[in-house]
Amino acid sequence: MRYCRSGGMPTLLPTTMESQLEAVRQDICSVKDKIMAIEQDLVIAKQSGNKGGEEEVNFLRGRLEKLDSQLVSLQEKENILLRGQASARPAEALLEEGPPSKKAKTGVADLDREEVAALINKKLLSASSYSKTAVGGWADSRYKTIWACMNFHRQHTQQDQRTTPVALLDPILAQVAEDCEVAAPTEGDCKLTIRVASAMSESFTKEGERMDKFWELLEHEYSVKFQRIEFDDAKTDGSLTHPKGGLVVNIEVKNEVGSGGGAIHVQNAAYAAKYAAGQAVLLRQVSTCPTLLIELAGPNVSLSGAVFSNVVVCDQLTPMVSLLWQPHSPLMLQAARCFAAVRMALPRLLAYYDSVQSQPLRQQLDFPYPTSFLASDGGGQAHFQYVQRLSGLCFKGVIQPRGQSVFIKFCRSYSFAAHQSMAAAGYAPALLGFEQLAQGWLLIVQQFVDAVSWDEIADKPVESLKAAVHALHAAGFVHGDLRGCNILVAAGAVSLIDFEWAGIVGKATYPYFMNHVDIQWPDGASDGRLITESHDLWWLSSLI
Repeated sequence: MRYCRSGGMPTLLPTTMESQLEAVRQDICSVKDKIMAIEQDLVIAKQSGNKGGEEEVNFLRGRLEKLDSQLVSLQEKENILLRGQASARPAEALLEEGPPSKKAKTGVADLDREEVAALINKKLLSASSYSKTAVGGWADSRYKTIWACMNFHRQHTQQDQRTTPVALLDPILAQVAEDCEVAAPTEGDCKLTIRVASAMSESFTKEGERMDKFWELLEHEYSVKFQRIEFDDAKTDGSLTHPKGGLVVNIEVKNEVGSGGGAIHVQNAAYAAKYAAGQAVLLRQVSTCPTLLIELAGPNVSLSGAVFSNVVVCDQLTPMVSLLWQPHSPLMLQAARCFAAVRMALPRLLAYYDSVQSQPLRQQLDFPYPTSFLASDGGGQAHFQYVQRLSGLCFKGVIQPRGQSVFIKFCRSYSFAAHQSMAAAGYAPALLGFEQLAQGWLLIVQQFVDAVSWDEIADKPVESLKAAVHALHAAGFVHGDLRGCNILVAAGAVSLIDFEWAGIVGKATYPYFMNHVDIQWPDGASDGRLITESHDLWWLSSLI
């Protein structure tokens, strides 16, 4: 028998549960090995192109289906035993009970976090193989079922239904991104940058030699100890784990840019996904499992961040930064800022994992981390709970404990003056408050209006819309995005919303990376150009 802590009191755990769990895990490894071997045989059979090859392909596919089914069954059994370990309930009772009953699922969007983890464990067999663009890599159609479970770099396009960015899911990783842009490096950061630049500019015969030298420099500077974690057929190039189960840092090394045959960022993100989905079983019940990722390719370094929200999300926090000795180049300062960001992030992440299981349970792990804002009425901090995602980075919430429904929006820019002016004139919902977040993000909270959009209503209040636009311009503001979706109608009256681009006439400009594919804009409305009153009037004319 051994002891675990449950509710502050020691609880006896049967050794049989541990032995059963170990046996199941050995079976899982065995099945995964068989799957990988068959998939390799399948690639060879497909390449043969003869009749016998076709028969072998069909035979191998049949074996894969059986093994996939066996793997799912074993992983369900493992999760049952882990739940038993967490609650100290008899393993036999939980095995008889089986997995929790769930309603029928129609797609990845309907899966809960544990089902997403199970799918990643089943389908993501090798981070190393997944990172490659050749047959069997991330672009292979067999991975389609998990693309939506792992929101990585390579799947990001303008048309994607993106999840919440890492910077809004974890404040520590958001601060890393900000520090990499604006931090003032210390003398120690600069000295480390010089040492790393000198070492990484050398030619290494083997990737492992570069990895060992990078470890040596970081371990000495940050007083940490890296290890290599084995996942299936591959090992990480350096991992810092927390005793409570968190993957604090993961390093991926390529001897030079382009070497190794895989996408370095995808591989590093895949390791974080496999760890969160497979080894952080108890931790992910109370945490998004934030991990700082470091990518080193020759004399170049970048930082990324990974979290497990409703899916595994990974964003690059920096571009690839040169580590060449260039003392008169701003690139050298950028590298020093990266190492300053790592220095400041390490104790924050370690402290987070120290306290995560002793803090009140965070119930809404699939929503952004902010749950309070500075009320504009002078009432101090107001706390809220998320109710649902409405679209993009817009949510419905409820202020606690009053129960008032609110509209919550996250953006990088916002004209508070324009919004307040329109609200005072009766042409916008009340602006209840805001919060300045790391990396330039803003949290905007406004009155939730029970209304429909302009596009959804047949009897359109044209005169009310004309009056609203006139009031906006009379106050000296322009809006820039007066599409029907940004105009609400309730009880025959119009409310303007989304003042993200709005501002003072003659100063407000359009953002970069506008959507020129799905939206027709007024003449002269383009990336970085001034927003004019005539543009708003063009929208007005098109709407009425």
